[in-house]
Amino acid sequence: MGITFEAPLALLLLVPAVALTVVLHLGARRRMGSGRRRLALFVRTVLLAVLVLALAGFQLVLPVDRLATVFVVDLSDSVGNAGREDALAFLRETLAERPDGDVAGIVAFGKEALVERLPADLADIDRIASTPVTSATDIGAALRLATALFPDDTQKRIVLLSDGNDTTGDGQAEAALAASRGVRIETRRIGLGDVEEVLVERLTTPSTARLGESVPVVAEIRSSVAQTATVRLFADGAPAASQPVDLAAGVTRVTFDVKPADAGFHTFRVVVEAALDTFSQNDRADSNTIVKGEPRTLVLAGNDDVATELVAALRNQGQLVDTAVPEALPTDLASLAAYDSVVLVDVSRLRLSDRQLATLQVYVRDLGKGLVVIGGPKSYGAGGYTKTPLEETLPVDMGVRDRQKQPDIALVVVIDQSGSMAACHCNTFNGGMGGGSGIGGVQKVDIGKEAILRAAAALTERDELGVVGFNETAHWIVRTQPLGGVTDLQGQIAGIRADGQTNIFAGLDQAVTSLESAAATRRHIILLTDGWSSSGQYDAIIAKMKAAGITLSTVGAGGGANPFLEQLAKQGGGRFYPATNPSSIPDIFLKETQQVSGQQIVEEPFFPIQTSSSPILRGLDAGLPQLRGYNGTTIKAAAQSVLVTARDDPLLAQWQYGLGRSAAWTSDSTGRWAKDWVAWSGFNRFFSQLVSWTFPGEETGGIEATFESTGGVTTLHVQSVEPDGSPRDFYATSASVVGPDLEPRVVGLAQIAPGVYETALGEMEPGAYAVRVTQTRPGSSPLGRTVGLVAPTAAEYRRLGANEPFLASLRAATGGTVVATALDPWRHDLTATDRFTDLWPFLLVLAVLLWPLDIALRRMSIGRRELAAARGWVTGLPERRRTAGPRTATAEAMLAASSRARMSESRAALRPVVADPATAAVEPARVVPTAAAPELPAVAPATGTTTERSEPGTATPSAVAAAGAPPQPPASHDTLARLRDAKRRARDR
Repeated sequence: MGITFEAPLALLLLVPAVALTVVLHLGARRRMGSGRRRLALFVRTVLLAVLVLALAGFQLVLPVDRLATVFVVDLSDSVGNAGREDALAFLRETLAERPDGDVAGIVAFGKEALVERLPADLADIDRIASTPVTSATDIGAALRLATALFPDDTQKRIVLLSDGNDTTGDGQAEAALAASRGVRIETRRIGLGDVEEVLVERLTTPSTARLGESVPVVAEIRSSVAQTATVRLFADGAPAASQPVDLAAGVTRVTFDVKPADAGFHTFRVVVEAALDTFSQNDRADSNTIVKGEPRTLVLAGNDDVATELVAALRNQGQLVDTAVPEALPTDLASLAAYDSVVLVDVSRLRLSDRQLATLQVYVRDLGKGLVVIGGPKSYGAGGYTKTPLEETLPVDMGVRDRQKQPDIALVVVIDQSGSMAACHCNTFNGGMGGGSGIGGVQKVDIGKEAILRAAAALTERDELGVVGFNETAHWIVRTQPLGGVTDLQGQIAGIRADGQTNIFAGLDQAVTSLESAAATRRHIILLTDGWSSSGQYDAIIAKMKAAGITLSTVGAGGGANPFLEQLAKQGGGRFYPATNPSSIPDIFLKETQQVSGQQIVEEPFFPIQTSSSPILRGLDAGLPQLRGYNGTTIKAAAQSVLVTARDDPLLAQWQYGLGRSAAWTSDSTGRWAKDWVAWSGFNRFFSQLVSWTFPGEETGGIEATFESTGGVTTLHVQSVEPDGSPRDFYATSASVVGPDLEPRVVGLAQIAPGVYETALGEMEPGAYAVRVTQTRPGSSPLGRTVGLVAPTAAEYRRLGANEPFLASLRAATGGTVVATALDPWRHDLTATDRFTDLWPFLLVLAVLLWPLDIALRRMSIGRRELAAARGWVTGLPERRRTAGPRTATAEAMLAASSRARMSESRAALRPVVADPATAAVEPARVVPTAAAPELPAVAPATGTTTERSEPGTATPSAVAAAGAPPQPPASHDTLARLRDAKRRARDR
């Protein structure tokens, strides 16, 4: 036991406080006896000392023998089910041996640490409910959490139940921190022990190779026992080779030689199959190699006719060209990176998924590849690419921002709301917002509502919009009016419900009647239905439409009505859309509205006008032929406009997008708009140079990149050297890392050695990554190289057996031991822990009690007479209580009169009444009270003034003075008054 202070410097106030008290005491006038003075000095000194000790934070230190043990249980995959069961069995056994007064807590951990039980009187546990991620082992986090759980007034012990395979590397640091806090760490080994395991430690291939060369693929396979296995090699996902291997206990190297048939980004995977194996997660490894060859181009065409001339032109110029339908565009970067550029020829947005568009954007921006888009009726804005990743990638925006170029539009949507439209479309659909999160069970009529909103989004406020719904009859949902006057379009169409029969003619008739009186330049109807009806004079209504300049497009939400709807659209001068997938209907409405508005397609003859120089036009100075149409777009601020139309709209635009390049040709490459170009001698050269301009530049040699994984953290390591081997120093180095999720991550690298740059990427999922390394320095040409790297299998599955040296290091850091029995966690052999108890609150209470005592000793005088009177009052209290009876009204009145009489006597005694000036100067008059009598005031008849009151039988002060009688002191004077009188009389003598 001992004492301590929270603010010991406050004790310095004790000496001056006591010294000042003693000095003031010695210098004060001595009006008390010596014994009382000493007692007063002692009390005040104690009071000041108590206050100073409270200010210093006085604490009492007491030893504590209460033990708290926190069990830290490893639930990661490396310990297996056997290790988890062993840990649970030990917990049950040791908790049953817990002594009374000691407490136990439990922390479960894997990739993260979780509190299973807080320290308490825990006697048993049936199971461990915590479920951490088991693909890693973070012993450091578990020790840190366990240390924070201990109560302050206990001895502290951590029992770690683990195999010691820490994948983070923070365990030793946390053990040292625990030791500084007085926590002892003891261990008990659990886990699979010496298991029979085989794993692929790594697969190595060169990062780049030339076409025609053999690519060596080297696999390092480690086995815990000697056994026979089969090793299979996969190249780009297809089986490439297989061979039986006799594995020795340890590491065995297996080599394959592969000669890729074409250039591009190639992935390799090795899989080992063995009979004696515990984990399947570590039986494979990946690697990537970029095979260099002649540039390759992938052409995606809306149909074969629109791409025939372009493909022939590229091949005529010696380019390697592959063609595919848009739906076949790869969605993984490894496959897409095999091409240097991708060309879209009049491809509709409906034929490309959201993931394909996102992959194409990453392909250009982060891998440094090229993109060319060729126009046509189904391309650019007319194809539905507004607000898509493709629009972000291209140097032009899909809309024409100059609103004077756009004609006014009157659009009426005729939507089927018969009972059949209540059928659910259970495919992927997200409310028409451009992609799919998989909301199942959406009715076709609800998809139609979203389509109306998408169509309205493509209109301006002055464009007119109307919505007609029909079942047996037609009725207006939104009357045809300027869109700016529609206050709540979504709220108005929300009331559309599917019910009843189908009467298409009624809906069309209402729409045509409304548009006949519209003043818009273009008047158009979009019909959405899943059925057909033969009743109605369709020939007559088609005639009315043609006479009024009204066009009609139809969207079939059901296959049965398609021939009828297709015929209607053909007669109405519009387009027919067979929406076999109803989730595409919103995109169809958007595309149709944009196309009808006329802002995306301009068909008129013009000659291209050159506005800037570009390598694309190299050698084409003789003049460019006439074109007959193009897609309306707007040049972006950072892009370069090379050719424009007669309306000053972009015809050929180019720009650098991220690490890659993209170009936009807004006319087509067929006889529809480019009829004169197809026959032109420069046709082949122009399109060849257009595509070649987007090819990536030459890869910089001397740049090598690798992933290095330590403690669960992956580091990107880049080494850059000149052709002569000298290091490239002081370059600003960055890297764009694209993983399997297609999310690019741009990081900066710091130079750590000559020509060596590094950055930590944190924890990365296993898999293939494309990494583009870029280096720049003022006064030097930019350097760059794209490499394929692989994040290896998690360390949790690459470490076999128990790591006993690591467990021993944890014990040594805190002086712990191995837990062998169930009683070991409860040994009271730890250094005694001290408990601190604050005493300053009690000192403050003591000071409050001493304060009035100190005042009383200095201000009050208590003698024998006062003590005797107090004793008599106390002893007479019971008697007074017995004799006291209930007071009557008469008694109460008598007491009140007596009180008034006493008050009158007091006032009379205190009022100075002077009879003789000579005697008044000597001493004030005193009144000797006598028996009480009724109070009778005397009034002087002559003056009317009131004289002094007196009582019968009592002499007034004037009378007493006149008689010469000596004045008598008041009976109510106390002892102090008598003492003062005696002192005054002595002084007068």
